[in-house]
Amino acid sequence: MSSTRPLSPALALNISAYLLWASAALLFKQLEHLPAWLVLVQRILWSLLFCGLILLLYRGRAALAELGALLRTPRQLVWLPLSSLLIASNWFMVIWAVGAGRLQDASLGYYLAPALSLLLAKRLFHEPWRAGEPLCLGLCVLGASLIALAGGLQHVPWIGLLIALTFALYSALKKAVGMPPLAGLTLETAVAAIPATLYLLIETEQSAALSGGDLQWLVAIGLVTTLPMLFYVMSLRHLPLTTVGNLQYLNPSLMFLLAVLVFQENLNALKLAGFSLIWAALLYQLLKPTPPEAAVSPAKKLSHPEH
Repeated sequence: MSSTRPLSPALALNISAYLLWASAALLFKQLEHLPAWLVLVQRILWSLLFCGLILLLYRGRAALAELGALLRTPRQLVWLPLSSLLIASNWFMVIWAVGAGRLQDASLGYYLAPALSLLLAKRLFHEPWRAGEPLCLGLCVLGASLIALAGGLQHVPWIGLLIALTFALYSALKKAVGMPPLAGLTLETAVAAIPATLYLLIETEQSAALSGGDLQWLVAIGLVTTLPMLFYVMSLRHLPLTTVGNLQYLNPSLMFLLAVLVFQENLNALKLAGFSLIWAALLYQLLKPTPPEAAVSPAKKLSHPEH
């Protein structure tokens, strides 16, 4: 019994992180009357503020040491602009998808991102293929193809494919470079804040037109971008790698449910069949036997997600 007690609060923190990340779609919906670029730059700036506060409050002096170490490491600094561009692009596409009524496509992107990450792992890091992985990959590709066919040539889920690509490339880059999660996110957001600030200085009329209600939603978006990061990092110390890996599918699942049940996006039979194939692949992943090396703590093995 004592061996399972640390898992319960850690599991609650991990699930809470994904619930908060998924809830960002509800906030974006409240701001769909604003230009997507304006929502993005506001999200970046408010996220930077909360990143700094959380980093200092949670890590204290260790945070300053981590940031100093990163700033003195050219190998990591040289990749900061690219990682910042990838995560900011990912954020923008989710914001745009909600405003355009394409949240299902965004959820598809986060379902496909692990499959694309799998391909990158085999190609870039020469990781061996495990039993069942080719089958799961094939089901995901087939499912995505059906979803693309369901919308016809005019509604190809390109936004989902771009979300999958940017997130998979971002994850691969983070694994290759190896940054502390919170400190790395803070520096990435700081880099993105430079063009974001320039945008606000140029588009002063857009910022001046923001109502008090809009500003409250934007502040909330910054909070639900960064606070889950703290929950996620805290949970890694006590959760097995397989548990963390399986829970990552909570975010696209919640996004899909919001799209269909709350935002009333159209779901035809062919698209449902495509998602069903992807869910079948995930179910197989969940039920297959776990390799011994996957049961260890993921604190040093898993790159953090940002949504």
